[in-house]
Amino acid sequence: MSVYNGDRYLEESLNSILDQTFTDFEVVIIDDNSSDETQSILSYFASKDCRIRLSHNSENIGLTKSLNKGLRLVQGEYIARQDADDISMPTRFEKQVTWLNNHPETTLISAEIQRIRPNGNFGNVSERSCPPNLLPWHLLFHNHLGGHSQVMFRCQSVLQLGGYNEAYRYSQDYELWCRLAQIGELFILPEVLLHQRFHSSSISSIKRAEQNELVFSQIARNIEQLTGKVPLKKEVENLHCLWSTNQKTQIKRFPPTEMARLLNRQLCYVYLAYATQQAASLRRPLRALIAQKFLDWANRLSLRKQLLAKLQIYWFSLCWSPQLVVRQSIEKLSKKAIFLEIQRPAYSVRNNIAEIFKSVKVL
Repeated sequence: MSVYNGDRYLEESLNSILDQTFTDFEVVIIDDNSSDETQSILSYFASKDCRIRLSHNSENIGLTKSLNKGLRLVQGEYIARQDADDISMPTRFEKQVTWLNNHPETTLISAEIQRIRPNGNFGNVSERSCPPNLLPWHLLFHNHLGGHSQVMFRCQSVLQLGGYNEAYRYSQDYELWCRLAQIGELFILPEVLLHQRFHSSSISSIKRAEQNELVFSQIARNIEQLTGKVPLKKEVENLHCLWSTNQKTQIKRFPPTEMARLLNRQLCYVYLAYATQQAASLRRPLRALIAQKFLDWANRLSLRKQLLAKLQIYWFSLCWSPQLVVRQSIEKLSKKAIFLEIQRPAYSVRNNIAEIFKSVKVL
């Protein structure tokens, strides 16, 4: 953990670590020259629990350099990351350690996260778990792991790659995950193991523009390494925009509909380069994954106001995976038929009651 002026939520965050059901660990904390009550809180906790090891930076050096400093101090085989304002579920370490022990091919294990809104209420669950052989594809276009604070990885694997890239002051996690995906398997446990706090003073809030620039830079590098072609910044932004959405995303977060044809062409190009490096068995699920993105987009468009764009994007989805589109259409029709069957008896009852009242009135 690296912390800078994080006294507001630090105690709750530390308690969630110290109360883990798995207890054989050390807590290496880098205080990045905080000027609030962070240092006194850390000293108090260190006096209570000998598993805590503190290191204080004489000047503020930022998160990335602080994390690399932490990498040089740790003694464990596995490293769990957590930010100073997030909360781990009690069984997080136990479940992640068990997975890494049983799956030597996995270099990093993540989990679903649930947001804590600024008002303290719980928000959405990330819902990003997927087959591990599809994770590298997701990472081409966005940080599909969804955060930094819920992961556990093999220390030796990260040291082998040289640690965090210090050219990335922000989004250093995403850059590292892209490199880790090239040397081992990444996996997301399909359950919430972390509550991630979002508030006005978090890095994600105050450094959004800088984060996005580094994310776009990483996406461009991913595509260039795969295809040998440097994409335009606008192409990168639209690919990221599409790939970071799902069926619940507000329509304003999708790309402009006039970009649909270009996006489809770009995805064809990237898919062909990617598929040649993968097993043939991956091609069908990968095409279904791309089709699902277009289907989510089309389903969010207005039938009345954006009919032509809706049909065009549906067509792209159909081209990528006819089976997926047909199956989901049948499921939709089935649900609608069941709904109508349920409604029909109630409708009949209402009609009968109306007829009775008419009869009474006549009498």
